Amino acid sequence: MPEQEDVQYGTYRCPVCSHRDGAEIRRGDAVGLIRCSYCDTSLELTLRSRDPVRFAVQVAEEHATR
Repeated sequence: MPEQEDVQYGTYRCPVCSHRDGAEIRRGDAVGLIRCSYCDTSLELTLRSRDPVRFAVQVAEEHATR
């Protein structure tokens, strides 16, 4: 499990079901792959702003594992 300093926490809104949730991506990663916690769609997250942390999100071409 990554240490707190190694991850960036932020919020996103699923473009499929509009569910809003929080997620973490590793600080060094350009893109984070997750699944929507509501509709299970694979999503790509990218950092949009740092204060407060918000992610830009789009449907992923590959399946997310988490």
